[in-house]
Amino acid sequence: MKSFMYYQFSQPEIRFREAKHFLHLHTTPIEDDVIFTDEKDFILVNNMIAISALRTGCKILAFAIMSNHLHFILEGANAECMAFFEDLYAQLYRLFRRYGKGDLVKRMRPGLTPITTLKQLRDEIVYVIRNPFVVRHDVNPFAYRWCSGFLYFNPMLDKGGVSAATLKGRALREFTRSRLLDKIDSRILVKEGVANPASFVDYERAMEFFDNSRQFVMWVLKNVEGQVETALKYGEIPNLNDEEMTSITFKICKSVFLVSSPKELPLDKKKQLALKLKNEYYASNSQIARCANLQVSVVDTMFPLSSRTARKINRT
Repeated sequence: MKSFMYYQFSQPEIRFREAKHFLHLHTTPIEDDVIFTDEKDFILVNNMIAISALRTGCKILAFAIMSNHLHFILEGANAECMAFFEDLYAQLYRLFRRYGKGDLVKRMRPGLTPITTLKQLRDEIVYVIRNPFVVRHDVNPFAYRWCSGFLYFNPMLDKGGVSAATLKGRALREFTRSRLLDKIDSRILVKEGVANPASFVDYERAMEFFDNSRQFVMWVLKNVEGQVETALKYGEIPNLNDEEMTSITFKICKSVFLVSSPKELPLDKKKQLALKLKNEYYASNSQIARCANLQVSVVDTMFPLSSRTARKINRT
């Protein structure tokens, strides 16, 4: 009976059903400041993540280091995941306290979100990968150094480096910025002072939950509704580009207004469309004007506060 039942599911679904626990561990964004400001900070955080993950045995499937918060997709029980975070937090607090940022690190409160379906696991992995991409125009989600997006389905992946256990003296102190750590897990591979994420992220395990490379790439680039849903769940504002907002617009036109494009809508329906784009997808006034085929003056009249905020940002 079991084998017959399993034939109904894809391999990723079978693997998900056989797994135990998945969690999205995310820290509270520091809204009024940044903690990690330059490449040296990001290198240090990356190295501390590697040390904490292998020291606690926590399995990382995806991660993203942001300037004011962190994201991790982890496989393991709550206690294991929290042990990883507490170890990482202790390291970060001790190190960043030297630079007057101890109080900021203290504000990084952890949140644990259980992942209960395969779709949610895919959505959450992709959300973490896209996180740097949606807030920075210079980020390629498949090539950003401080996020795991470049690891998956990458035949050119660089898996090299020297074992961290061989680091001695100055090289060891620079890697950890500490004199307290005299031994590091040999599984961590280091290149030019940076822990190679290929040595501490279980990216091959994460790949098991996608059918193939094409599905993974399309999930990252096209699953806009899933990204919006996930962002709102974590209290973050979705930041969709014009192409993504246009895709949403045409889907709304077909499903809600039964037309193929916003050009076919009368003015009152275009205004209804504008409300949906603003309230459900956090579109800017200029995006609404472009996507809903409305005059900017009309949109600014509908959303005057957004218009004033945009002008203030442009001036600064």
